[in-house]
Amino acid sequence: MTAAKNLGAGEPMFVFKELEGRDGEPPHTIGFTDVDVQPLGYDELANARLHEKLTIPLNWDKSKVVHTTIAGMDQSKRYKVATTLESPFTSQAIGLVKGGWLPSAFAVMRQNTTVLVDRNVVTRINGRFDNGENRGAEPDFLDLFADQPIRINPLLFVMEGNDREIPTPEQAASQLMEVEAKLRAALPQAQIVGGPDHFRGALGLLEDSRKSFEARTSFLLDIGPRLAAPVGRARMSATWADIVATADTHGIPRNSLVLLATLSAIAVPNGRSPARRLLNFKRNYGRGDAYNALADLRALDILISLFCLFPNDPVQLCTSDKDLALLWTGIQASDFRMEGRSYVFDMAPVEALLPGDTYSAWRRVLSTEAGIAMS
Repeated sequence: MTAAKNLGAGEPMFVFKELEGRDGEPPHTIGFTDVDVQPLGYDELANARLHEKLTIPLNWDKSKVVHTTIAGMDQSKRYKVATTLESPFTSQAIGLVKGGWLPSAFAVMRQNTTVLVDRNVVTRINGRFDNGENRGAEPDFLDLFADQPIRINPLLFVMEGNDREIPTPEQAASQLMEVEAKLRAALPQAQIVGGPDHFRGALGLLEDSRKSFEARTSFLLDIGPRLAAPVGRARMSATWADIVATADTHGIPRNSLVLLATLSAIAVPNGRSPARRLLNFKRNYGRGDAYNALADLRALDILISLFCLFPNDPVQLCTSDKDLALLWTGIQASDFRMEGRSYVFDMAPVEALLPGDTYSAWRRVLSTEAGIAMS
């Protein structure tokens, strides 16, 4: 199976071709368009070896056959497909989408998808391409970006800054110039979503988030050194209550991702939660450590807000951070919507994030909190 490039109206998105023909006939081919690949979940990502040639299940329905050499196939019907992709590509970048994740290139095969790229993906793109040409790196799904006029939004790069603190307007302007130059040099066919309106929007988001970002920083600085070592079962109940009480003290909403991630960090035995690795708790936990973790969580908050504000617009967050991607797939966020001025969505964290009775304990934590619907 191959993915078609430079997709246009009526062109195939996926093409299947037999390795060899039957009864002396040439190999048959069949091409599908209107393909909306079903996102993959936590287990597939946890088990994926992204630095190796990727093998993943692919499922979609209601696709249209646009060409085939198979005689008698009804091209007026819509088809459901279930197959396994054994690709020649690694997947250095993960596309976070509604319902889970996909390799980066699959997540942009819907027309007009906007790709939010975080700093680590910009670094990979810049190191991988020169004027749209691969510099000689091993094949990766990112290579398919070079042949498609994808829409890239560098908002996350600008908002993160490069000093492990919220950038000033002047620093943000410098970061925008830097990332646009890097992306245009690497992928000249890409459409960079920028301009004065988008820059003002980024500055507004930075300013709006400043107070809550500082509160979350204070929370992590308070709790981080205490969680440097994994929490045993004997200490679990008391530590859980301490985390929730500390969050309340710092004004952290009980439905926030930072509190959920912190609770997951102690709930999963032996420090195996991706949330623990993302938060990176240690004895000398500092502001820079907190900033790095919160910048990642803010990226998910922004993704969620876009899903709520623009439910019909395809968006992906493209990241190379597997722990961030595991947290996203693990919370199983769904049903994004606006209620008044609030972003509302459902969550149903998987066992790997909140094992055993900690899921019920987390639901009790949320029982007095507004702003999130529970599955």
